[in-house]
Amino acid sequence: MKRKLLTGLLCLLMVSVTIIGSLAEVFKDEVVYARLSMTGEAGAVYVVNSFEAQAGEEVTDWGEYAEVLPLDDAESFVYQDGQARFVMREGRFHYQGSLKAVRLPWNIRLVYLLDGQSVSPDLLSGARGRLEIRLSVQPLEDMRAYTDSLTLQLTLTLDGNKCMNIQSERGTRAVSGGDWAISYVILPGQGAEYIITADVNDFSMPGFQAAGIRMTMDEQMYADAARRAMAGTPLESVVGGIMGNFLAGMQGAAPVSFADSRNAVRSLQFVLMGEGIPEAPAIQAQEEPAREETLWDRILRLLGI
Repeated sequence: MKRKLLTGLLCLLMVSVTIIGSLAEVFKDEVVYARLSMTGEAGAVYVVNSFEAQAGEEVTDWGEYAEVLPLDDAESFVYQDGQARFVMREGRFHYQGSLKAVRLPWNIRLVYLLDGQSVSPDLLSGARGRLEIRLSVQPLEDMRAYTDSLTLQLTLTLDGNKCMNIQSERGTRAVSGGDWAISYVILPGQGAEYIITADVNDFSMPGFQAAGIRMTMDEQMYADAARRAMAGTPLESVVGGIMGNFLAGMQGAAPVSFADSRNAVRSLQFVLMGEGIPEAPAIQAQEEPAREETLWDRILRLLGI
């Protein structure tokens, strides 16, 4: 009887191990990279797909890519008809895909004015005068699955040696090595417009940067701060819950794959890199043509004069 019971337990253990092994989970993270023009239009969008697993697993991933490039080794990697298939080794695996659709969840636009007149950024290299940059960010209605859960942080950098009297309301300014970094935080689902002004000389500007991330906040800390601020008022007992609900709403729903809605993702992030305004080319001084030596020049040279 004991032998039969022991045999049964061993069989049950083997079945359990087999089931657990077959349910090994693969986690996927997506980082969307995009190159933007000086005025904000997207020129190329590609996704770095990152996978993590504790054991070798067969993976199918979807995405309409114009080009696919494995960044690590994986067994039998094949991309065909919008599907990437591979057997993943234990650890991490990455592959990059260039999206066929060049589109982002936010409409980002930059408009430039010099001395009150609209000017193309192509003409701003080496410019002098009063510069105004108008920045607009608007979420696309048909991409609310992304914009309602992601916070967008956008940063423009100005050279402190070329830009004076820098003004920017509602922007956070930080100085580093003579450069002035002006950052804006745009909450999920929101649009915004900003204006930056400066007196510029021999103007140039590095490319702007933006990151779309799902924010995680210490809800308890903010709730406690709100309760302290409302201490002794009728709102003291409810303000903590209100603050917690507000912060939870900012985080939005669980992330959705940008490559294809059939993919399950653990995290989603956007990294946007704008084109900068280059420095004006240096003007080379023209050399005067050599003057022909005269007889008088030779006499003076012989006399050491």
